[in-house]
Amino acid sequence: MRKSKLLILLLFMCMVLTGLPAMESKAEESAQGGDAYSELQDENPYRTENVTAMDENGNITEVGDSDGSMTDGDEVSSGSISTYARSSRAAVSSVKVVNFNTKNNAVTEYTEDGTGAAGYTNGDYGADAAYLGTSGGKVKFMMSGVIGWVNASEVEVIDLSQAAVVSGYEVENGRLLHGIVYTMATPGYRTRLDNGPAPSYLSAGVKYYSYDGHYFYTDYGVMISDYQNNTRANSVNPDNPYYNYYQYLPLRSSTSYSADALNAMIGSKASAGSLMANKGSAFIDSQNTYGVNALLMTGVAANESAWGTSSIARNKNNLFGLNAVDSSPGTSASTFASVEACINDFANGWMSRGYLYPADSRYNGGFLGNKASGINVKYASDPYWGEKAANVAYALDAAQGGADYGLYTIGVKDTLASSHQTVNVRNESNTSSTVLYTTGRASNYSVLIKNSTSENGFYRIQSDAVLDSGRTSMVKGSGSYSFDNMYAYISADYVQIVNQGTVSQPEPEPEPEPVPVTLDSITIAAAPSKTVYTEGESFDPTGMSVQANWSDGSASDVTGEISYTTDPLTADVTAVEISYTSGDVTKTASQHVQVKAKAVVTGVMINPSEIDLYPGDVKTFGVSVQGTGDPSQDVTWSVEGAFSSQTVIDGNGKLTVGADESTQQLAVKAQSAVDPSQYAQAVVTVLQKASEEPDEEQPSQPDAEEPGTGQEGSDADTEEPGEDDGQTEPDGSDEAYQSMELKAETEGVSASGEFAAGTELVVTPVGEETEVYQTLVKEVGGKPVLGVFDLSLNGSAKEGSAIQVTFSLDEQYNGKSILILHFPEKDGVSYIERYEMTAQDGSITVEVDSFSPFVLALNEESTGDEAGDGQTPDNGETGDTGEPAVPEDPGTSEEPGTTEDPGTTETPGTTEDPGTAEDPVVQDPAATGGSETTDPADVSGGTGTGQSSGTSGKTTGAAASTNVVGQNKTDTKNADNSQVTAAPRTGDTASPVLWIVLVIAAVAVIIAAVVIKKIRK
Repeated sequence: MRKSKLLILLLFMCMVLTGLPAMESKAEESAQGGDAYSELQDENPYRTENVTAMDENGNITEVGDSDGSMTDGDEVSSGSISTYARSSRAAVSSVKVVNFNTKNNAVTEYTEDGTGAAGYTNGDYGADAAYLGTSGGKVKFMMSGVIGWVNASEVEVIDLSQAAVVSGYEVENGRLLHGIVYTMATPGYRTRLDNGPAPSYLSAGVKYYSYDGHYFYTDYGVMISDYQNNTRANSVNPDNPYYNYYQYLPLRSSTSYSADALNAMIGSKASAGSLMANKGSAFIDSQNTYGVNALLMTGVAANESAWGTSSIARNKNNLFGLNAVDSSPGTSASTFASVEACINDFANGWMSRGYLYPADSRYNGGFLGNKASGINVKYASDPYWGEKAANVAYALDAAQGGADYGLYTIGVKDTLASSHQTVNVRNESNTSSTVLYTTGRASNYSVLIKNSTSENGFYRIQSDAVLDSGRTSMVKGSGSYSFDNMYAYISADYVQIVNQGTVSQPEPEPEPEPVPVTLDSITIAAAPSKTVYTEGESFDPTGMSVQANWSDGSASDVTGEISYTTDPLTADVTAVEISYTSGDVTKTASQHVQVKAKAVVTGVMINPSEIDLYPGDVKTFGVSVQGTGDPSQDVTWSVEGAFSSQTVIDGNGKLTVGADESTQQLAVKAQSAVDPSQYAQAVVTVLQKASEEPDEEQPSQPDAEEPGTGQEGSDADTEEPGEDDGQTEPDGSDEAYQSMELKAETEGVSASGEFAAGTELVVTPVGEETEVYQTLVKEVGGKPVLGVFDLSLNGSAKEGSAIQVTFSLDEQYNGKSILILHFPEKDGVSYIERYEMTAQDGSITVEVDSFSPFVLALNEESTGDEAGDGQTPDNGETGDTGEPAVPEDPGTSEEPGTTEDPGTTETPGTTEDPGTAEDPVVQDPAATGGSETTDPADVSGGTGTGQSSGTSGKTTGAAASTNVVGQNKTDTKNADNSQVTAAPRTGDTASPVLWIVLVIAAVAVIIAAVVIKKIRK
């Protein structure tokens, strides 16, 4: 009983140890987590070198960096200040504020709450943010419209009472002014922006707080409470959010000012020498061509270049700091031939084809916006960049009488920063129409509404995207825009109108009668599956796709209406002309083809041409069909001169010499399947084993690798049983060779045999893209290829010795028939040797006498959805051919009453050589020419009387090739794609099997112990 307990304990320990690999794997997976931010780059890093401020009139001044930190080293400046890099505890007795100006003009990255999108800001342009809480070492905040999470070590959280000033809003002279704080350590605003006419619910002389610019509060603590509870119920305007007109006016709008008026407006603000002076025409021209509002572009240019006076503007004609990088903004920024070229590039490349293109990763809405939505999200680290450009636009417009202000109707999706709905934008006013693009998840997303009266519950809006002429899809790569024709629809259920335009947008003019389109050209969009032909074949368009290109810019598929020659192709043809006719117009395109000369067989060669074998030996012959025009290598094999019914040759050229064969000579014949008049013969001399005389030593069972036991490849140099197992030779020349196994672990290939000391196996996988690969796999006849390898030795093997080569396979191929092609070369001629065997224990082994390229293929036709990809067929079959099982090769079968000849006896404890006749491979009789059968008369091809009519088998390549090339071209390609190295076995897959074995073993031991104990009693 004590032994049983020890065995149970041992079993438990084995199970624990076996499970460790799986647990380790899971631990490695869980260690992959962690924060990751996408790289964020200010489009104009010049602003991080020279900090600027702006007043309500649009005047820009350089103010320099500021250190806004409210702590002194590791000590807090007041007992009520909490640095959250050190403590995550917040006092509940006072309202807190987040300080972002802690890094002296450096970017701080954050993650948006609700979307996980990465964002960035610069504390030197906006220091304070609303504090919403702390969790997991991160601070939740709200600033410039965005709710986000920032690492606590990047910011400071202080009591509101300790801040000398925080950002806020005031009404002066009927206008809403926004004061922005750069440092909370000293009172006063560094920037004050004019948002335009103040809404009626705001009063002069009152300080208002808001970190989204839409809902205003007179009490800072009440605002924080509302933010934390995701409501605006206690704001001054809970049902009427405010939106700064120019900040949320989509850039897909136009100014009413002329180029001359714009020049006058710029001249009133820009100083002498400004590169913006007299550039009104450039702004207006770009607006009319690329659909980007000229007044808003002017506001951006003024903010980016300090009204055209920055060093980048003066030295490089670059008003926007385009293509500058953080490390060297002054030297890396793009240089333009003229200021006009810069404005054109900004409108076309950066806006129309960039920030305004909904499929662009930078798209968050087509308006200036803030850090929650619009261009400001990705364009600038300054959180108030969009509001500053809007401030300039308003100042210019107001100076000219305000002709543009409030002109357009603006609608907004998701007026709360915590809401992130994605809404479809369609080409018509119904849900069955085409979706042109989506809004994305940005909150406070604005659209320009062309008609405030909805149509079927949809608003007609100005499309952010450039559309094709039929408004059926976005156009990528073109910035040209039409205000009249590029409109779309969005559901009114998701949009709230926040500004009612002063003028209604006119209805689009009726579409003109379509102009008849004409055929411009045709292009071959996809080449046909077959482009290589043999002389005399006709062109096959299968798989080809032809596209017609029309005068209106559209294209259509006309593959089914094309014309081409059906005449037999000749060797001088290099292209086939494809034509298509529409009306009276015919267009053509050329499809390249390769036409090979017709194959002519001029001879057949067999390797080896002469060989000595013993009864019971097995040998696979190689063949090479010679000729012109790449002749087929398919041959029909036969053997003549046999007296034994067990002497047969199969369709792969594998000869089995019957154990009772008494003839002295056999003739192996390989006859071309294409031209039967061409054949070759090999002479096989059958040597009879000498009679064994008794000696003093006890006879022993033959070893599995001992020659003469039916192992494939034995020849006249094979030693007789009872000799020294091939380790020594009388002349002592074999002392330089040793029996060893060479391994190429990475490729999963090994070779066993007699090699010189220090010999290494070199395995080179042959890539699919190479011409050699295509030449070699052609011979598998469309079967799924598992691998192609070129084997060689860095050293030498003993001449004439047999070599067992083993290939590792994925275990999904266990029990399946594998075709191995070997391409030995002799005297400058490359031969093909074919082997078929069943994969077992994740490998196959073949015996050869030389190294050269090998091709491994699944021995079944590729259908694109079978075992080549490891999937089980729907009918539950495992890849068998469906034919009855064929008995083992008669040459190695154990027949009742036969003498235990060492050449045929299966020695207990020895391992059968994979690939020999002992393997119970299921083969299709049709494929092997019916050579394997249980009837000796059928096998011998005669009456079984010993006449030398012989047996024959035809290689399977011809039939297989015909079927695959004609029907499964695509499937063959899919099969090739599955040629991946088998994944190494891990604890995750091996553990269950090992557990079951251990459990069974333990139970057996326990039962045995109990039985023995009872017996002893």
